[in-house]
Amino acid sequence: MILTAANRFPGLRSLRAYLERSWASLRRPSAPVLAVLALLLALSPAQTAHASAPGSLLGRILVLHSYHPGFTWTSEETAGIMAAFRKADPDADPFVEYLDAKRYGGPAYERLLTDLFRHKYAGTDLQVVVATDNAAFDFAANHRAEIFPQAAIVFCGLNGFSDSTLAGRTNITGVVEEADPLRTITLALSLHPDRRRVVVISDTTETGRVIADGVRQAMGHYRARASIEIIQNVTMTELATAVERLGNDSLIVLGAFNRDRQGRSFTYEEVLRFVHDRTNVPIYGLWTFQLGKGIVGGSLLSGRQQGEAAGRMALRILRGERPETIGIDRAVPPVLRFDYRELERFGINRDSLPAGSEIVNEPNRPLHTYRRELAIAAAAFLVLCGIIALLVAMLRQRTLLERRLRTSEQEYRQLVQNANSIILRFDTGGNITYANEFAEGFFGYPATELVGKNVVGTITPERESTGRDLAVMVGEVCGNPDRYTHNVNENILRNGERVWISWANKPLTDERGNLREILSIGNDITHLKEVQEEILRLNVALEERVRERTAQLESSNRELESFCYSVSHDLRAPLRHINSYSRILLEDYLHLLDEQGQHFLQRLQAASHRMGQLIDDLLELSRVSRAEMECERVDLTELARGVIEDLREGDDGRNIDVRITEGMTAWGDRRLLLLVLQNLIGNAWKYSSKRERAVIEVAVERRNGRDAFLVRDNGVGFDMAFADKLFGAFQRLHSPVEFEGTGIGLATVQRIIHRHGGDIWADAEPDRGAAFFFTLPPEQCPPGRDASPPPPEGT
Repeated sequence: MILTAANRFPGLRSLRAYLERSWASLRRPSAPVLAVLALLLALSPAQTAHASAPGSLLGRILVLHSYHPGFTWTSEETAGIMAAFRKADPDADPFVEYLDAKRYGGPAYERLLTDLFRHKYAGTDLQVVVATDNAAFDFAANHRAEIFPQAAIVFCGLNGFSDSTLAGRTNITGVVEEADPLRTITLALSLHPDRRRVVVISDTTETGRVIADGVRQAMGHYRARASIEIIQNVTMTELATAVERLGNDSLIVLGAFNRDRQGRSFTYEEVLRFVHDRTNVPIYGLWTFQLGKGIVGGSLLSGRQQGEAAGRMALRILRGERPETIGIDRAVPPVLRFDYRELERFGINRDSLPAGSEIVNEPNRPLHTYRRELAIAAAAFLVLCGIIALLVAMLRQRTLLERRLRTSEQEYRQLVQNANSIILRFDTGGNITYANEFAEGFFGYPATELVGKNVVGTITPERESTGRDLAVMVGEVCGNPDRYTHNVNENILRNGERVWISWANKPLTDERGNLREILSIGNDITHLKEVQEEILRLNVALEERVRERTAQLESSNRELESFCYSVSHDLRAPLRHINSYSRILLEDYLHLLDEQGQHFLQRLQAASHRMGQLIDDLLELSRVSRAEMECERVDLTELARGVIEDLREGDDGRNIDVRITEGMTAWGDRRLLLLVLQNLIGNAWKYSSKRERAVIEVAVERRNGRDAFLVRDNGVGFDMAFADKLFGAFQRLHSPVEFEGTGIGLATVQRIIHRHGGDIWADAEPDRGAAFFFTLPPEQCPPGRDASPPPPEGT
């Protein structure tokens, strides 16, 4: 067979020559080894061709087993590995090899396997080797560089693992098999309190040595409870004699026994049956596959769980994870599982079992035996009932919705047909597909003469009376109705009359969102259009009248200003005469007048002085209103200091605390802003004159996002109820006896601030002072008005 395989596959010819040379050199006992290798080689081509099928995710995985096909532990591991693989790929069929380490071994055998696998997997792209149990792991780790140098190793069922196992080795991860004989011994002694002797059966294989060594190290722990005896490295005859002599004070823990001292190999089942048939003492095990074959139970390892965990690790590596980042899995614990028949045989009450224990082979009690199936069936029944109820509810809801839809359609049709608006639908080519009764009556066409006709040429002229091309507009509406949600255009009736209609357009799309039709709702606005045109005509006439009246008003203002200057000029001459003659009387003829005459003369002179001041203030107010503004950045701090200095020169005997904020600047006319500060600071100086210690503050505050400049004093103040009179000409809140003045100053200040585009306001309280706030443009002055022409000059 090996020769046939080698001849069929040229890539194996060198292996054939090597085996032929080895045949003569090997001793007779190696013949079975060669037979096994020949069988593997004969089978390998078909397997290789299948597993490496293009596109197969798992064609890059080799599952390498330590033992032979049919070995129970290996079968369990294989089932777990394939379950994990087939979750990712239902057709998973990885490479699978068996070392048959329970029956064959030695350097020569290992060399043959190495040569076989090197030739067999030459040219394959193996990425992961899943090695089950110690022999496969050691082989894969020792010969990886020769056979599959790029592959990561994932082990499972590995006994005796420690950190030193991977010393000097990389690209390896896996699942540690940690059999728990001590837990099983402790469990067995708790279930059989009358037993004083525990016999542990093991062999000298890797697994058997690990189990036996672990029990030896813990013997002292059980010394007070029972004696521990290990049967190891014996023949089957010696094993039979030992178990047959066990009395009723004993129990057995069956570990790994697959090879006797004579080198003969046995399966787990054969050894368990052999021991079970020769003794009546309870037998406990370490693996789940022993259940149902003679053991009571124990803390049992599951080969399927080990295999599934390893399979998942292999898939993670294929997806790009590094073995070092995955780490070693020590979290696959044994399970507590027992055989119902053995429990009954030895009278063990299930209530005495540890919490979480599982029992197999219970009698056929449907509610218990099939509780999982019954639970699934009940759940399925409930789900089915829920689905039926949901379907019934959905059916009722659908019936209700259909009824509502029919009602809605009827109401919609009645609404559309009876609407007092034009309702049309037309397709993307502009062809009318629907017209309601109002549209028929409005345009004078029956529906049969509208439907199917193009909008242009039927109800819309090609060109509007304004000259607009309506054919182009209708095309744009059909192509992109979202841009024409509302439009007004001229339409035409059947009798040729033209009307104006306001349209609201809405696109109608199909299930895929493609534009199907346009819905248009129109209302006749011809009358509104005529009214609008009349309003426009009236507006034009009104604007013309406003311009005429404005020109007349400006002319009147200029005449009034000229008159004011003339009156002021004409008043000054007699006023100067009154002043001159009254002063002469006071200076030269005072002794001729009695006391009352002197009083009248003094009042006459004071009145003429106030009259002169009033004329000056009126002229100043007039100049403020008409003078052109020269806008610049003005330092208000500097101006305020100058005003204070002038006031101190005229009244240096007062105790006044003046506080002026540094760095106050604003855009404006420097001459006019100086006049503002002269009036406001002068008022503060005047109205705080009755305070022993007067305080005047010139500052800036932030109000409503703008800088507000202020002049504040601690003088007599005023009642805010009269604040609306502050800025009117000739309006005063204090009598001339208390404080002199003409009532023109604040009117002048307000006019200057308003010309700058600012605001001014006051805040005061009687006998607690007053504050005047004003704002100015932050960057530039508003456009100035043309100044009125100056009045005639005069003396």
